[in-house]
Amino acid sequence: MDGVLTHRADVARVRAVIADLFLRDREPSSIAHVGIIALRPHQRSAVDRARHVIAEYGGALLADEVGLGKTFVAVALIRESRRALVVAPAALRPMWRDALERGGTAARVVSYDAVSRGALPNETFDFVVLDEAHHARNPATKRYARLAAITSATPVLLLSATPVHNHAGDLAALLALFLGARAWQITDDQRAACIIRRERADVADTMLPALLPSVWLPVGDDEGLLEHITALPPPLPPRDGDDGGALVHWGLARLWASSQGALIRALERRLAIATALDANLAAGRYPSRATLSAWVCGEDAVQLAFPQLFEAEHRLTEPMRRVVAAHTDAIRALRSRVQASAWTDIERAARIHDVRVAHPGEKVVAFSQFADTIRTLFSRLPNRSVAGGLTARGGLVAGGPILRAELLARFAPRAQRAAPPRDIERIDCLLTTDLLSEGINLQDASVVVHLDLPWTPARLEQRVGRARRIGSEHPRVAVYTMAPPAAAEALLRVEQRLHDKLRAANRAIGIAGTILPASPPNDTPSAPRQRESLRRIIAAWRLADAPPPHESPPFVAAQRTSRPCVLALFRDPFGCELAGSVDHRPLDDRPALLVEIATLLDATAAHVNQPTLRADDVGTALALSDRWIARRASIAATGGAVPLHAPGRRQAMRRIVSITSRAPHHLRPTLAPLAARARRAVTLPFGIGAERVLNDLATATLPDEAWLRALGTFADVQERAGSPPERTLTLVAILVGVVE
Repeated sequence: MDGVLTHRADVARVRAVIADLFLRDREPSSIAHVGIIALRPHQRSAVDRARHVIAEYGGALLADEVGLGKTFVAVALIRESRRALVVAPAALRPMWRDALERGGTAARVVSYDAVSRGALPNETFDFVVLDEAHHARNPATKRYARLAAITSATPVLLLSATPVHNHAGDLAALLALFLGARAWQITDDQRAACIIRRERADVADTMLPALLPSVWLPVGDDEGLLEHITALPPPLPPRDGDDGGALVHWGLARLWASSQGALIRALERRLAIATALDANLAAGRYPSRATLSAWVCGEDAVQLAFPQLFEAEHRLTEPMRRVVAAHTDAIRALRSRVQASAWTDIERAARIHDVRVAHPGEKVVAFSQFADTIRTLFSRLPNRSVAGGLTARGGLVAGGPILRAELLARFAPRAQRAAPPRDIERIDCLLTTDLLSEGINLQDASVVVHLDLPWTPARLEQRVGRARRIGSEHPRVAVYTMAPPAAAEALLRVEQRLHDKLRAANRAIGIAGTILPASPPNDTPSAPRQRESLRRIIAAWRLADAPPPHESPPFVAAQRTSRPCVLALFRDPFGCELAGSVDHRPLDDRPALLVEIATLLDATAAHVNQPTLRADDVGTALALSDRWIARRASIAATGGAVPLHAPGRRQAMRRIVSITSRAPHHLRPTLAPLAARARRAVTLPFGIGAERVLNDLATATLPDEAWLRALGTFADVQERAGSPPERTLTLVAILVGVVE
């Protein structure tokens, strides 16, 4: 201690030590290429950072802004595994196979739909990647349960630029796959330690286009149409269905907000269902949903069938038929009314044409939720000679149907790595469903049009991200949003809901750019964004080829600041972490506070007018550091790092206490080590899949000794699976800001 108190360390070198040890992203040159893929510096940094986070927590969320190349980061990490599993949307499996081949590695690739069906590979994996991980954000689904089981003892990397679709619980559910129940109970600041989130401003080495503010495209409004929609009499639900009257109005209004064509097709589908329903009722049968599915072929065709083959029960159905008839008559009247106002779709198509005229020589991609909107607006475009439409059914150009791959190659040959098409085959305007809003490269385009508003802002960001990607040659991406009819917006309040969800997403993880016209400013950076700000400040403290201080740590230095502060660097088995203090308060590791302290220390040049290193200032800083280390050790010793009030953990701990307290004295020496091992199982950090196994173990009907041994075996399995070792913090360096 005396040596520390009398030694005056060089501030610049201590700052460089903090930068080198905290940032942990200087990679060897061998990582610069993965197969034939050249990794950019920010991708190499992400590989290293993800590796550290996974080692510490069992998983990581790479939430870089859309277009920054998360797939290649995952491929680099897959190369370090022996047998990896990739779970991705079905449409992205070809993209993944191509990326793995280019990266010179291999992995098993399955779709989320396959996971939902239980069609899982009967293999053991040592690394799992969940691409577009927001598809696994609902803990109540079979999909989530199966993914939790797969990742219960396996490191996992989550990829999603938009993990928050509705509320912060979406993010917690994803992190719970490796954090367990504590993901719901820790703070946003604590969750941020598991998240890597960079935006365009954080990445100096990329040519990601600037994002222009979104602009509304006004469309005429048939004001009386909403009254006809809301005046529809309620339909007769199937025998096993609920009364969906309000939902029918809601759904039809959403379609109307997209296009008249989508609304007309929906009405025709409802007429087909009503025809099948009435035919069953005429035979004295009240059909179930399954029976109606057997009657209705495709979207709106009805096949004749014998109700007696499907429904055995005979009922008095005439009153029901009157309900069906009233609803059917109203649907037909509404369809006629909608057909009379088809001019609005002509106007929508004209707005798309206006965008094309405003951006001559640029490629335009327009997205909708509904295939019928794509087909309708494509048919009404003023000029279809260089336009294409794409839905799940396939592609469409002026000359007729076309394969999806060929259509994409004509529209985005550079992104698809295809030969440039002949002028007569060139596509400059692509209308597509959200089928293409995830994972597909369309950076040949520089204009994005939202033909309608989806329920989540994440979908809007994903759409824009198809064009705003690394490799784009465009300096900016323009965004337009088709305005919904005012009456429909008043009913649905879609825009208000999107703004509310945008605020939730920004608080949890941050959002990139202006997603909606007149979006509220992102005034409060999220915790992950604050961590990136901290890294950006500290990265400037590095010194090229600077040797470390020759003394033994902890390294202590002082500099003048406008407020008294302390920034302390600690080492643990996983690397290094920072904690800080302002105005002599206890140390804290909140990202916002660390940014404030780093900014205070950054405001004065480190090599100018260094103040005297006073014993009192250093003593105070060391005392704060000692208390921080003691606090962290206490949390670790008491299991405070995991939620012991989670049901399975709490029940298991109560049972352990009960067994040890009621055991006869002569058995306690035998049970004591078993109970200690069982307590280890309760306090270990692990993911939600393992916690569900613990829940089952907690209530297992076993004799006391056998139950304790089973719990101890469970602890052994989790520790072998990579549960982190005991954390022991050691102080490495302190910067003291003094006021003179």
